[in-house]
Amino acid sequence: VCCAISVAGFGSNYLPVKRVDVKDGVFFSLCLSCGVFLVGLIQWAVCGFYKFEPFAMLGGVIWAVGNACVPFIIQRCGLGVGQLVWSVTNMLTGWATGTFGLFGKEKDAVDHFGLNVGGVIVVLLSLTPFTIMKAEAQTVDVEHLNADCEEPSARSVRRGGGSLHFVAGFLVALGAGVFMGSNFDPPTYLQQIGPPEHSKDSLHYVISHFTGILLASLAYFVVYVLARGRGSFYGREVVLPGLGSGILWGIAQVGWFKANGILSYVIAFPIIVATPGALAAIWGVLLFGENRGSRNASLLLVVIILQLVGVTIIALSKGNA
Repeated sequence: VCCAISVAGFGSNYLPVKRVDVKDGVFFSLCLSCGVFLVGLIQWAVCGFYKFEPFAMLGGVIWAVGNACVPFIIQRCGLGVGQLVWSVTNMLTGWATGTFGLFGKEKDAVDHFGLNVGGVIVVLLSLTPFTIMKAEAQTVDVEHLNADCEEPSARSVRRGGGSLHFVAGFLVALGAGVFMGSNFDPPTYLQQIGPPEHSKDSLHYVISHFTGILLASLAYFVVYVLARGRGSFYGREVVLPGLGSGILWGIAQVGWFKANGILSYVIAFPIIVATPGALAAIWGVLLFGENRGSRNASLLLVVIILQLVGVTIIALSKGNA
């Protein structure tokens, strides 16, 4: 259920901003972070104002750093390749952290390790069709919209800038995926220490994590305004869509916190990282007329089938562990 909530949230959270021009996306990211923090405040109150953990804020900062890299990636190696690279490294970082006990994380137990690896491979393969879909089939993200708002001349210069631009974007995408895949490690570390210093409940680190996201996004926005001056963008029309996107994202992230606690990294990461893209593409078909044509429809069907197979195999690999 928690995985389903996360997939639904991450696959839908950019719908409110689909028709909004967010320019370079920096102010939108700040608005999104405010929506995320609002969800955190509500969750904190509902769960009885549990202890605030400053160290767990580091997880939110880590995620925000990875997220801030995405416009650079899109501008240099394109959405299709960029999204594939950071999604793969995000998934593999989280999966490997749980499988091999990296970054202080205890190893996650699965009854059928071979099945788990096979399921991860199938899910990874399901991401590749996104790189060859037409531009209108691509999933919506604040950073993706940033690429759409570039002037055609600037876009062509970036694409024609040679292999160095592509390599730079590719390497940054690898790093961004690692950051995104590591954002749960600080709160998980505290959770493993447990009582009496820290809580064993994964949901007792949400507000700290979300505070880290907000503060890092705010710091990034301040630097952006100081650097760009009058060239910076902060339009009122972005505020409500940004908050809406952040609320959906925050709900999805809360579900992911719980899924990690119940299912472990090796199960939750492959499912939650890979499948929202397919849902976003389906929303594009139903609401915005995207993914038209037999080629795109066939590719989307391949994605859905591969993900269903991969997720089923990963779920079966858990066994009674």
